[in-house]
Amino acid sequence: MASRASRAFSFVENTSLRGLAGSCALAGAGVVVSGLVMRQRMLREHPICQTACDQLERSEEVRRWLGAGEVSTGGVVGGYVDIQEGTAAFRIPLGRSADGGAAYARVEAEAEWLRVPGAASASGPPVEERASARWLLRHLELEPPQGGGGGDGGQPPLVLYSLEASVPESKWAPSREPSAIPSAVRNLLPNTQALLGDSEAHRFVLTLATAVMANAVAFTYLHRRARGLERVGRVLELLRLPVDRPAAKLRAAAMRVAERSIEARALQPKQEGGGLYGWQAADTLYALAPVVSPAAAYDLLLAARRDGNGEWELTHVSLAEPAETQVRLTRGGLATGESLAIAQAAVAEMIGAAESLPLAPSTRGAGRGGERRRK
Repeated sequence: MASRASRAFSFVENTSLRGLAGSCALAGAGVVVSGLVMRQRMLREHPICQTACDQLERSEEVRRWLGAGEVSTGGVVGGYVDIQEGTAAFRIPLGRSADGGAAYARVEAEAEWLRVPGAASASGPPVEERASARWLLRHLELEPPQGGGGGDGGQPPLVLYSLEASVPESKWAPSREPSAIPSAVRNLLPNTQALLGDSEAHRFVLTLATAVMANAVAFTYLHRRARGLERVGRVLELLRLPVDRPAAKLRAAAMRVAERSIEARALQPKQEGGGLYGWQAADTLYALAPVVSPAAAYDLLLAARRDGNGEWELTHVSLAEPAETQVRLTRGGLATGESLAIAQAAVAEMIGAAESLPLAPSTRGAGRGGERRRK
């Protein structure tokens, strides 16, 4: 789990918003294309569509209507199948007419529901009866060819077969109205007018848009947070101090001061071994140390000076929120994490602006040493 979380965090950190938008667009396009392909397969494999295609390709009357020697039903099929209402409609391409126009056939069907008795089973109880749909071809017509040299000329469709409908036509049926959208595109998509007027489609689009926006906001927040943590990490590496014996004692003394002030007796360094970040001159030390308690995490700010006897004495102890520390360490010129002088000044500024917690009467005794400098 930790490895997965680390990979996810690394992805968020290393992926730009533009790259994420492109990935989401490609993924969305893939989902749409897959849905349209599955829709085509469902329409093509419907028994009414297969039967109608077979009849149309063998019909002499269709050949005379088109004025062409061959009828081909290959291409994009439009339409819908509503298993609940028991209706279906298909718009099947027929190829080109003699004058070059695109020809289509319109097929409508209704389902008759049958009760199929269960079969006896020798190894167990009999199978219960079930409902089965028997599809019946109700209407078959040829649309006037469109886009050819002769145009449709107001020619009415040629009805080859028609029975009175027992169920009202669905709003998802292919539209009979002329459209500027190419016929192949119209067949590929559901009825656009019905889609635009469908309340369920509106709710789906609203839900999808809300989900996309929520994910975009979450990713933007996590992306900025990851980048901020990355910049803070670079700055802290610049400020890392060796935790020698005097420094460890100073940090321990500062933690005791903080524990008395916040009434928490369990402060401990956040990192194993304890990290100390800041800068140290000959007689001055400014540093921060990430610490944790059972209730929260803090950044422990401390300052110390060395007296003439070589002993360090705390002059400042305070606690800061890690989020505030991150902002201060990454603002302005620190955003690149390349300037040690700016980073050192930021630590000193944070300590100087914070109010110190009450110190013990004597905070000496950190020991001698600590002569190493970090400039």
